Amino acid sequence: MAELTTLADAYDLERVRTTPAAGLDAMAQVAAYEERKRTHPDRSHWSLVDQNDPGDDGPTEVLDGDLDRWKRIKSGPDRGMWRMVGFSSSRHEARAGEPQTWQQLAYHYAPLTEATAEDR
Repeated sequence: MAELTTLADAYDLERVRTTPAAGLDAMAQVAAYEERKRTHPDRSHWSLVDQNDPGDDGPTEVLDGDLDRWKRIKSGPDRGMWRMVGFSSSRHEARAGEPQTWQQLAYHYAPLTEATAEDR
């Protein structure tokens, strides 16, 4: 099975390389999302504009644009928010160490793809 396309991979795609600088990051997010949907049609994917939280019936874990794993918080005051698994302040921006709403997660870290056991 093909690997998931990362944001870094997307920047190498022709349609992203020819994008004006002002839209480059958004185009890379869109291109990575489209590539993931094309190569993994059996999995659920979300783009930066997918702002509707899939809720408790949705995935419990997703992979972001860099293939970092995020897990839905199931209890406590942050219930329903998302936390990065394996956060490291030396490798990730500070915001990634904080609980994120679905909207924050999709906007800052898309594309998102439902994680599977093979992704571990």
